[in-house]
Parts: sequence; structure tokens; C-alpha cells
Amino acid sequence: MHAHDILHLLDAEHRALGSVAAGAVLEDALAQLLLALQGDDSGDELHGCVALIDEADRFCGLCAPSLPDDLQLALRHDDDGPHPSPFGAAAFTGAPVYCGDIVREPGWSAGRKEAMLHGYRACWVAPVFGARGHVLGVLGQFSQVARHPTQADIDRMSVAARCISHVIERGRLEKLAGHHAALENRMVQRTAERDRMWRLATDIMLVADLRGVIIAVNPAWTSILARAESDALGMDFISLVHPDDRAATLQDLAKLAGSATTLRMENRYRCGDGEYRSIAWTAVPAEQLIHAVGRDVTDEKEARLALLRSEQALLQAQKLESIGKLTGGVAHDFNNVLQIISGNLQLLKLTVAGNPQAASRLDSAASAVERGAKLSLQLLAFARRQPLRPLATNLGHLLVSMQELIRRALGELIFEETFVSVGLWHVLVDPNQMENVLLNMAINARDAMEQGGRLTFSLSNVTLDQAATAGHADALPGQHVLLTITDTGHGMEAAVIEQIFEPFFTTKKEGEGTGLGLSMAYGFIRQSGGHIRVQSAPGAGTTFKIYLPRSLEPLADLPQWRAGPVLGGAETILVVEDDAAVRNTVVDMLRGLGYEVLHAHDGDSALRQLQAGARVDLLFTDVVMPGPVDSTELASQAKLLLPGLAVLFTSGYTYNAIMQGGRLAPSVELLSKPYRREDLARRIRHLLADRRLPGAPDPSGRRILLVEDNDDAREMSMEMLNMLGHTVHGAASAEEALPLLSLPDLEILLTDISLPAMSGLELARRARAEAPQLEVIFASGHGWAASLAHGRQARFLQKPFGLEELAAALKRS
Repeated sequence: MHAHDILHLLDAEHRALGSVAAGAVLEDALAQLLLALQGDDSGDELHGCVALIDEADRFCGLCAPSLPDDLQLALRHDDDGPHPSPFGAAAFTGAPVYCGDIVREPGWSAGRKEAMLHGYRACWVAPVFGARGHVLGVLGQFSQVARHPTQADIDRMSVAARCISHVIERGRLEKLAGHHAALENRMVQRTAERDRMWRLATDIMLVADLRGVIIAVNPAWTSILARAESDALGMDFISLVHPDDRAATLQDLAKLAGSATTLRMENRYRCGDGEYRSIAWTAVPAEQLIHAVGRDVTDEKEARLALLRSEQALLQAQKLESIGKLTGGVAHDFNNVLQIISGNLQLLKLTVAGNPQAASRLDSAASAVERGAKLSLQLLAFARRQPLRPLATNLGHLLVSMQELIRRALGELIFEETFVSVGLWHVLVDPNQMENVLLNMAINARDAMEQGGRLTFSLSNVTLDQAATAGHADALPGQHVLLTITDTGHGMEAAVIEQIFEPFFTTKKEGEGTGLGLSMAYGFIRQSGGHIRVQSAPGAGTTFKIYLPRSLEPLADLPQWRAGPVLGGAETILVVEDDAAVRNTVVDMLRGLGYEVLHAHDGDSALRQLQAGARVDLLFTDVVMPGPVDSTELASQAKLLLPGLAVLFTSGYTYNAIMQGGRLAPSVELLSKPYRREDLARRIRHLLADRRLPGAPDPSGRRILLVEDNDDAREMSMEMLNMLGHTVHGAASAEEALPLLSLPDLEILLTDISLPAMSGLELARRARAEAPQLEVIFASGHGWAASLAHGRQARFLQKPFGLEELAAALKRS
């Protein structure tokens, strides 16, 4: 806490004491002090109040010049409920109570609702003690920012509480002793307060002569530098300055001895334990003495350094993101080419059954296509564009099941060991892609240990806080599963570490690697919501630490469509593909499996066929297509026309079309290019065997008004509602939604609670006033909002929600 802040509060206290001495009401005097305290804050605005307590330990008054009337009224009745506010707790425990987020304090009854309605998020309360140690009242401060108080805030409240204590006691003393006794006590108190300011200041206060010899220091000298005040007296403070800073400090001292009136300087002082602290000084010469105030800025300098490191990490992440966009686009075109080659090779193979030499050549060509497909998949993985189907997975079980495969890949010269913590949490990952990551990491470790060594896998649960994620732009705090992979290989230099996740970068000899293994791992981990760190040095081996967010979902079963016989059928399939070569190949493959096949070159022509009455059992459509009707719109409209229609998407580049947050949207079926004839046949049979997919449109669709101010969330929700077969109208605000309430046959109002101007609660109230039969569903990311919905006879939809949760909320009661 700065010395001038203390002086400001003391001046406000003195003015309040003067008001009391002049006969002012105690609450009016306290209001002056609270307003000064409010104006004293340098950050977010704080609104203060003081609750007075009488001799019987009962609340007897409240002074709150800046708080709304309803909040004041609630605080006056603080002791009515079983769960008092922080004011009651601080008053009757005699200890400060710091509520960093009012929303997260459901046990607080008195005043909580009123505080939230007026935008307050934090409440800090400190008891005000009298001279005899008894509680005179409590000082509270409300903030519209959810945070805990800093040390400076706590110090300020401590000083303010003392000031308030003086005013309260002085006011009561005036009633007992009269005006003249109070004035005399004020003078004594003023003298004591100056000493208190000297003692309570968190900055160093120092008095020295012009030669630099210390004459006096305050207690902050000891708390910051770990040196006794008595030892400092008579000491030359230059002897404590860091050797590299002494020359500049001597020059500043000479300026003070000359004509300088105010000087600001910074240097490093040696603490009692031998460490150095950076002190920023403000010094003023007066009467052949130097009066200086020193602020410890060591932590601020370290924070600036940490920010610099974070900015550098962000630049690296942006660099990788730019490379990812390029590689993703290349992989898309490459996959289309591979699909044409692969499909024709498979069709051709059916015609050369009696020619072993031709069959052998076709197998060789198909093997090359598979290698190309793997290369494309690695590019998409780095770009975080690969379609993932994440499942709740136990990495311990997955790793143990791969041990034999990993050991065969490592060879006999490398010893592998695995450690899995008991009670390992689940993670949400695509198991097949995770297996690829583990195998690639093992192979990279093997190549780094040419003469043999040890490879260690360990899995454990960790919780990362803000400090642990500082300096890592892609890391988020929370509960994670940590996969640590350590080898005893040759290690890497810092310059190599900066590039290891870039595609095609490799330290191996030419022809020994593609340089995509680690880039694929990096992209997959980021797409799965995790992050990866590397620790290495030449000759010291390498450690990769992979952090994946914990999942609370139960373990999932692997999909069953990957296995089984290759069967065809007699159903009708509509193929939609803009690439003519790809389209012709797919049509031939499907007809070869016995299906009736219709085809279209874009979504618009496909939709016209369906509108003309074409009866189709399955829609097989590319994701990325030209024209006014995209693939998702085509699927939505097709399901409205044919409620029992199955839909299978295909693409070599799916990002942002049918994916949400890097993962396939709920209930979306995707076959990635290039695919084999066997995979196509099995997937189609799987879908046709079960037409009632999650998310299939309800024949009795409903008319819905959706109100959401976030454009992306509104568009996604409208698309999901269309997929469910409902008619939906969207609005970005309550004001925009009001005229739409008159739409004919409107059944449901689905609204976010927190809207820019009029809230969703008020919109629902007005809507019900016009149409009492209207169903209302509130959507919010705050769990406590469920009680608000229940109290208004409405349903509640927790954000974020998927297709199944949305469908359940829309079911008729």
C-alpha cells in the first residue's frame, strides 16, 4: 500500500472526525470516509458500507452511501436467516471474510440476490475493532469484478477499518464526554495515526543524510529486506546496493545533494538472506536530509518477464497455426486424387482375378495409395483438421494393450517400462488416433537411442493451476491426465526443440523419416483439448509431457462397423460429389455392390431430385461442395422430405463444416477420404441397418423462436434444430424477438438468460403475458440458473449442449 494512499485515508478520517466534533450524525461522518475509500481505489470501483454493532452485539445501523436501497435493506436484516452474509460472519467471528465470487456462494442468504442483481461479483468484509478489542462493526466492500483482494486491498481495508474504528468510537465518545473532550482526543489520535502510517506502510520509508547514512527506517524495511531496523541505523545504504547498480545510485545521490527536488530511481538491494530485491525509489531532499519511499517491484519485473515468455509462446503457436492451414488445404486436394486412384484400383482388381502378375501390381499400387493416405492423415492431424470421434478412454488400459506392439517396434536393445497410477481418470480422445501417437512417440524414442537405452511411459492425474499454465499459450488450468514419455537418447538442443512440431522437420538422415510423426501428435493433442511440453538437452535424453483434460463420462465401447463381412444391398443411394472423377468411381463401386444409385454434382441438383419425388434410402454426400446448398443444408432438407433417410458424409477436409471444436458434431457419420471399397460397404450396411439415428427429425416438428446474442452459437443451434426437424426463427436480442412472438402457431421460446439489454427472464415474462400456453426453455452456462427456470415454470438447458440434450429439452411434456 502506497504511503500517499494512507495519507489520503487519514485525511478522510480527520475530516470525518471533524464532522463528528461539529455535531454531525455518525452515519454522515462515516459516509465521508467510505466515499473517500471508494475514490482511493486505483483499479475497479469499490462500493463500501459499514454495519454498526451495539453493546449487545446486534446490528444497530448501516452506512452505505453508494449501495442501492434494496441491498441496504437486505443487509439490515442480515441475522434473519440460517445462512448470514459475510457481514454477519465477520461480525460474530471477528475475522475477515473474503468472497471472491458471489455467484459461487449459494449458502449466503441475506443480500446475495440483491447484490447479484446490481452486478456485484465480489464482497470483502473486515471487522472493525474498538480500542478494547471488541467489535464495533464491520467494513464491507463490493466489487463488480469477481476476484479476491490483493495484499494492497487487504492493507487498505485494514487501515480503513482502523480509521472507521476511530470515527465510531469518537462519535460515541462525543455523546458521553461532550464536544471538548472529543476534540482533545482527536489531537492525540492524529499524532498516533502518523506513527501508525509509518508502521503500517507496506513500502519502505527511509530517512538518510546526504552522504547516504541511514537515520531512520520503518518496519517495512524489515519485512522486505529481512534486516532489523536497529541494524540499519548508521549504515551506509550504498553498501547494500548491488555492485552493478552502485555507480548509477551514487550519481542519483549526488543529484539529490545538488539541485534535484524529486528523484525516481531503481536499484537492487541485498536482503538479509543474501538474495537481491528490486526497489523503486521516490526521494525528496529537505533540510539536509533525504526522505525516500521505496516500493518492492521484484514480483512486477518477474511478471513482465513471464508475460514476454508467454508472448513468445503465442507467436510460436500462431506460426504453427499458419502452417496448419496450408497443410490442411493441400491434404484436401490430395485426398480427392487418392480417392480416384484407390477406387479405380479396387474396381480394376475385381476384373483381374485370373492374372496373378496384374493382381500383384495392383496390390503394389494400392499399398502406395495407403502410404499416401497415411501421409495426408498426418498432415490433417497437424493442422487439427482430421475428423475425430472421441470416446471416454482409460489411457492406462490403452497403453497396456499396446505394450507388445511397442516392444516389437523398439527392438531388443531398448528396455521399456510402464507406470500407471491407481485411480487414473478418463480422457476424451479418439482411441485409434491415440494409438498412432503412442506408437510414433515410441519409434522416435527408438531412433534417438541407436545404442540402446530405456523408454519409460508413466500416467498420472494432475491438477494445473494458473501458475502452472503461465507461459504456455495453449495450456488451460484444470484437471488433466499426464502422460510422460522419457527416453535416455542423445537429447536435443534448444534450436531443434523450437522446430520439432513443424511438419517435415526431422533430424533423421534423408529417407529415414517423413518428419510428420511429432507434428501429427502435436495436432491431435491440441485438437483433443490438451497440450504437450518438451524437456531435453544434448546428452541428457528427452521427456515429452502430454496433458489431456479429464473426462467425467463413463468408458465407451469402440464402434462395431469397422469389422464384419463386405455386403451389398438393393437399396437406393443418392451420391452427391462435385468432382466428376470421384463421383463416377463411387457410383461404379456402389453399383458393383448391388445398390441402385442416383447421383448429382452439387447440393442444389440433389435437392431438386428429392423434391421431384425420388425415393432414396441413404444420402452419400461430400462435405465441401460449391453452390447455394451446402452439405449440411442438403442433409437437413433431405431429412425433412424423407424422415427415415440415413446420411453418410465423406471428405478429405471437414473442418468447420460438420465438426464442432475439432470433433465430429453429434450424430454425424463420416467416411474420410480416401476410403476402401470394404470400408464403404460396411459403413453403408451399418447405417441402413439402423435408420433411426440419434438426431433423426421428428415427424411432428415444432415451431420455435430462438433468442441468442452470440452469432456463432445462434447459427449452430438453429442448424441443430433444423436437423431435428423443427421450424426455427432466430433473433439476436430480446428487442428483436418481441415482434416475432406474434408468429402463427409458435410453440416454444428458447432463450439465453443473459442478453445485451432486456434479459431472457423479462422476455419470457412478456411472452407469457401475451401467450400463456407458450412453452419456455432457458439456456445458460450457469448451473444456478436452473432454479430461476424452475421458479418460472420453465425448462432449463445447460450450456454447452449437444443434439441429444437439445432433443430431450424439446420433448412434449
